[in-house]
Amino acid sequence: MAETYAQRKAALLAALRRVKQAYKKADTSGEILERELNRLLLRKTIITPATLKTLSARYDEYSKLVQGVEKPIADAMTLSSSYV
Repeated sequence: MAETYAQRKAALLAALRRVKQAYKKADTSGEILERELNRLLLRKTIITPATLKTLSARYDEYSKLVQGVEKPIADAMTLSSSYV
């Protein structure tokens, strides 16, 4: 039996919620990265490579989370296109 309109809509809305959830994680990580950058910009002492380790770790985490948004978006697009 085929899906009803309401079932299709519910499935797509659930997929979009997963996109939003992944995006919010990346956004939060991006804000943490921004705070670290601001902390470094306001420093009065010289910034050494050792002090940039935290920034590098924060960027790596942010980058992974941004890449994690791609799959939920692709899933939502695939689901949406299957209803055409």
